[in-house]
Parts: sequence; C-alpha cells; structure tokens
Amino acid sequence: MWIAGSSDKAAWQQVANSVSAQGGPKVTIQGAPFNDYFTKLRTQLSTGSAPCVVSIQSLRAANYTDVLRPIDSYAKKGGFDLSAFDTTALNGMKVDGKLYALPYDTGPMLLFYNKDLFKQVGAEEPKPGWKLADFTAAAAKFKAAGKTMFASSVADMNLESMILGYNGGRVIKADGTLDPSNPTFAKGLDWLSSLVKNGTATQASADNDTPSNNFVSKKVGMYLDGPWSLLSQKDKVKFPIGVTTIPAGHTSGPSTFSAGSGFGISKQCAYPDQAFKAITTMTSQKVLTTLARQGRAFPGRTAAQQTWYDNAHIDGVESVLKTAQKASAPLPGNKQSDQLQQLFSQYGIQAVNGQQSGAETMKSIAGQLGQ
Repeated sequence: MWIAGSSDKAAWQQVANSVSAQGGPKVTIQGAPFNDYFTKLRTQLSTGSAPCVVSIQSLRAANYTDVLRPIDSYAKKGGFDLSAFDTTALNGMKVDGKLYALPYDTGPMLLFYNKDLFKQVGAEEPKPGWKLADFTAAAAKFKAAGKTMFASSVADMNLESMILGYNGGRVIKADGTLDPSNPTFAKGLDWLSSLVKNGTATQASADNDTPSNNFVSKKVGMYLDGPWSLLSQKDKVKFPIGVTTIPAGHTSGPSTFSAGSGFGISKQCAYPDQAFKAITTMTSQKVLTTLARQGRAFPGRTAAQQTWYDNAHIDGVESVLKTAQKASAPLPGNKQSDQLQQLFSQYGIQAVNGQQSGAETMKSIAGQLGQ
C-alpha cells in the first residue's frame, strides 16, 4: 500500500486486520510513499519478492497486467456479487474486459471552491451541472475584483478531465489506446492557456501539490481534485469549502473522468484463493463504511457511500457527486500512462502557460510516445 506515515500505516493495518478477524489469513501492510510506490511495486513484482495482495490505481492497472492475476474466475467460483460495487469503479479496474482488482474507492474529478471568495467577488456559487458560460461569468467577477479564480494543473487526470468537460477531447480513447494527435484535445490545451492569459487561472507548475496549496492559502477560488481529498481538505482550510462539477462546454458526452484504487493479487502469489478471500473482506461493506466514516475514501461499494455523504457535512455534496458520477467516464489506463504523465509535466506546462500551441505540444508528446 502507499503509506503517508505511521498513522496512515496503522489505519491501513486495521483494514488488513479485518481479514483474520473474519477467519481469513493474517495480512500485514508494507509500503512506500505514493511518489515511490509504483517504482517499488514494479521492482518487487519483477524480482520475485512481491506480496500476495497489492494496491493498484485504476489509471495504472494496464501497466501491471503482466504481473497481476485476473480475478474474474475467483469471483465466479465463489459466487461473489460484483454488482454490489459502483459500476464505474468496477469498470475502472478492468483491462481488455478482465477484472484485476476490487475497488475500495472511486470518484469523479470535481471542483473544490472557496465559498467566502465567491461571495466576496460577487460571483454566483456554482451549482452541480453548471455550464461553461457560468464558469466564464464567475471568472469575470473574480477578474474585476483582482482575484484569480482557478488553479491550473498538468497532472494527467486533472488536465484530461478539464478538457473532456470543455470539448470532449481525449488523449486516451475509451478502449485505452493512445491518441496524442487528437486535434480536439489540442484545442482544449489552447483553451486552458487562454485562461492563464486572461487572468482566470494561475500558471501551471510541475509540482502537482501547487494547486491544492494555492487553494488552502486563498490564492485561488477553486481547483480540481477528487472526492478522496475532500474531507481532508475541509479540515485543512480556514474557510467554508464548496464542491461542484466540472463545467460542461462544447460536448454532449461525459464531462469528467473518474478513477479509483483497489486491491489485486500478484501472479507470484502461491495462495490466490486465500488472497481473494482477503481482498473481498478488505472491500466489504463493513470495512468500506468504516473508511468512509474516517473520510479516507469515497467507497467503491454503493451501499457504503451514504456514510461518506453523512460524514462530509458539506452542503449539497451528495447532489454534486451523484451529478458528477452520471456525467463521468472511467479514465482508461494505458501501458504508457506513466510516460504520458511525465510528458504532460514536461511539455504540458509550455502549452498551458502559453509558450507553445496545443497542437505543437501534442506533436512533441506524440513523438516521445512513438506515435
């Protein structure tokens, strides 16, 4: 598991302890900080030292199909009810139609906003399902008050979700294949650049924590994040936090991407049946309800999601999330997803900050990807 510190490790060990408490095998947690986790995981999976149970993100599942077991047959053999999981969450864990993990959390990308700042500049608070015209009208209020509304980001899911909402452009097709030369996506980059140029948005940074930090320090009115961060951000900020959907622009399809994380089984595991029992317990309604109560994850099981809503204590959050889920599509993984993210950090900044056109940027990225 990716581990942020001793308290994080202790919390996830409690999840692991649920397995032996239900008569299953003893499960212990090992891990690394998130930024190092996937490098360490690949090393372990390649050198024969992998644990039976591994944590995986839906965005990266395609990178690990060579070392993870598909778990469809285990679910079928045990009569395990997969329909209890959020459909989007479950689909996100599939690669080429095969299921590689049971999701413990899920969620569409959302916009978090500072209610005080919106009130201060006289902008109407964004309602779920708001449109690009509403976003533009709010931005004008912020600009007139000398404030910056939006924090730019070149993190892959953030960047791709904003562009999907704007015009439907996507650099990864629904089937998971790369399409870096997509002209609609390039136009989306130009739109994000126009937001920086006209003062609506901050300049993009290679540090993916900068948008969140700018939001917490009241330098911007809103930024993009997932529901997995909402409750921790609520505790961190010194103002009332709001949440809304990504504004829908020139698209009739999904206007945001969703992703999640879950537990899979390594091919090296000598006890796959016991490992499957472990991951079913770790993603049970009881365990995910506890995680929801702690604010650690928006549950991958639909029956546990109400606890998260009840614990959030944020006006309208249930309506926002349900609206966003209906308007979302899983962001498919690709074996070059990690490389794509690195290229967005390298070249996407140039596009968003107006140093290069979207078409020129995506041509450079396509070349690096061998497209």
